[in-house]
Amino acid sequence: MTGVLIHDGRRPGQRLWTVDAIRARAASGTILSPFATPRVSAPRHPNALAVAEDVRAAGGEVFFDPMTHAALLPGSDKLDFYNQWELWGPSGQGLDSDQKRLEHVERVFAVQATLSASPLAPTQALTSPASEAARNVAATAQLASSIDPESAQALAGDRTFWSSGQALDAFIGALAALRAPTWVLTMTNEVVLNGTPDLSNVDAFAGFCRTVHSLSLRSRVIVAHSDFAGLPAIAAGADTLGSGWDRAQRTFDPFAFHVSSNDAPRIPASYVTQGALHAVLKRSVADAIERWDRDLAAVWRGGPMPPSDAAERLHHLARLTGAVQSLVTSSDRSTRVGRLRSAYSSASGAFDRILDEIPGQVTRAEKSAWASSPLAVLEAYAGAEGL
Repeated sequence: MTGVLIHDGRRPGQRLWTVDAIRARAASGTILSPFATPRVSAPRHPNALAVAEDVRAAGGEVFFDPMTHAALLPGSDKLDFYNQWELWGPSGQGLDSDQKRLEHVERVFAVQATLSASPLAPTQALTSPASEAARNVAATAQLASSIDPESAQALAGDRTFWSSGQALDAFIGALAALRAPTWVLTMTNEVVLNGTPDLSNVDAFAGFCRTVHSLSLRSRVIVAHSDFAGLPAIAAGADTLGSGWDRAQRTFDPFAFHVSSNDAPRIPASYVTQGALHAVLKRSVADAIERWDRDLAAVWRGGPMPPSDAAERLHHLARLTGAVQSLVTSSDRSTRVGRLRSAYSSASGAFDRILDEIPGQVTRAEKSAWASSPLAVLEAYAGAEGL
């Protein structure tokens, strides 16, 4: 399957919304997480097996990501659901010894088997491809492949990791030799301030795309926690993005795995996805565009105005799936790059019109985040690969 996988979340409506999106062909499946879905049902939180069965009944694919790269981060203490899964053996938590790795991988694979989910190996978030942690990650991947050659592999790293040039390429070359059928890649963040993507580190995201290019020569590549920011990676050879409706689904937010210091109910701001702009803007901006030019507003949104935040959830996933499908219909990377380059150019022009003709609605920083920076990443990757 190609398209959009919905990352797990703790909102009470997660299962229903996910199934509805799959039935509407706005999503292709889900990635369950031990941090978000319990092994044993809790009030308003069905157990993972029930969710997996519902997703498959709707025609979706199911992954269970052990999220080891989140569990091993400093400060990850939101463990009420996570600890139910008992993913670590008597040797303790970590990937820094043969026995720890064996106990963890075996337990992860056993859980995935009970859910009839595709086997997906654990990994650790990296800051350097030449570190002890990187060697542990490589050893874990090798172990998982030895246990189940058909298991998917995972790799997660921060911007320093993905911008490490030749050292990154050498590390990826060794991992590619495992010939895993699927890779799940994650760009981790130190902090996430809002829902606007930050692709300003062009070297890091170009390195990420270069990795996708290399791995996708032999394997399927899924770009986790990426949303519209993952489109350059689709151009580079990936076929699926991870997303959702909350910030912690659309990007890897380390604080999503922390016990919140403020559990009081909060009313989130309202947004509307502008599909042709590959952007998510405030509903007040969407309303202003609608008043200015109703016909053009419909073109930019990619459909009628979502009347509610519930409708926006489905609208967003449908527009994201459409963006992915517009690229993956071609297996030729130069064609994908050309299509996405044209889309970003059109989006940039649309932002300029909003800036000029409806002043005060969007900022140049928003244009940069949603159009200019992603285009710079695409051009850096394409230039390096001769595309």
